[in-house]
Amino acid sequence: MAKNFYRITATARNHLKMAVGDTKRIWGGRQAKKYAAEFLAGLQHIADNHQRLHSVHRCTLTQGTEFSIYLVQHRYVAYQPFGQDCVIITGIFHEKMNLPARLKELQRMTRHEIDAAKRAVKGSKSTPH
Repeated sequence: MAKNFYRITATARNHLKMAVGDTKRIWGGRQAKKYAAEFLAGLQHIADNHQRLHSVHRCTLTQGTEFSIYLVQHRYVAYQPFGQDCVIITGIFHEKMNLPARLKELQRMTRHEIDAAKRAVKGSKSTPH
């Protein structure tokens, strides 16, 4: 059985690089590597379980946007499910940020990135393996 997967937009990738960089600056290289590995495992957890991760609190935070969110390592991961087996990771925000405002900003910024990720997923599914 195929494992669920995720695509990460350039914006989210930059957010992740900043988070890992902050961890490295504050806690050192070894901790940054551990943080990055655990964070990527968290992204896979979202992909594997996105249909069961909804809560009233998170729905309130994402109201007025097209995103779902899930907390991984003190950072909210904004994502959009795409089909049954894929999520598109669109942004990563520290839990202390004004999440509703950041998500609305993210929605304006990343529409083209999300569309490109969806096209890539469709293309990979139509390509023989």
